[in-house]
Amino acid sequence: MTRIVCNASPIIALSSIGSFHVLGQLFGEVLVPMAVRDEILHDTAAVGAEQLKSALEQGVVHSFQVQDHALVEKLSGRLHRGELEVIIGAVEQGISTVILDDRQARMLAKTFKLDCTGTLGVLLTAKAKQLIPEVKKYLDRLSDQGFRLNERLYREVLEFAKEL
Repeated sequence: MTRIVCNASPIIALSSIGSFHVLGQLFGEVLVPMAVRDEILHDTAAVGAEQLKSALEQGVVHSFQVQDHALVEKLSGRLHRGELEVIIGAVEQGISTVILDDRQARMLAKTFKLDCTGTLGVLLTAKAKQLIPEVKKYLDRLSDQGFRLNERLYREVLEFAKEL
């Protein structure tokens, strides 16, 4: 199975719709850099905090420290620290796939020759592997939770999922 490094927004989004567990079911090893772990666990009442804490304790998710702090600092300002640590940490760990929702973060990840997916890609993969029955209800739940999803992307995802 695939090893991945995940950013905070997919963890929060999936947790908000009761689907955090699919990360562990889809990927052999889910890693989060310390900046992501700290961002989510900073407020223990926040969405995703309980799920991540439990997954870390159970060994479903592992956290790690990025080594190249100088590169993180050099790139700071363009992206959030968590996104930078996901990208740099994946390269350091020899991991080729990252889960990021932010478009600029994905663009930077691609310059590092990383494969990118996001929350919607996770849901599509979960459906393809029959972990969830349909994508539409999860998209609707995400939208209800404030996940930014424009009409064009919504339709594209449903078309890809063969639900239109």
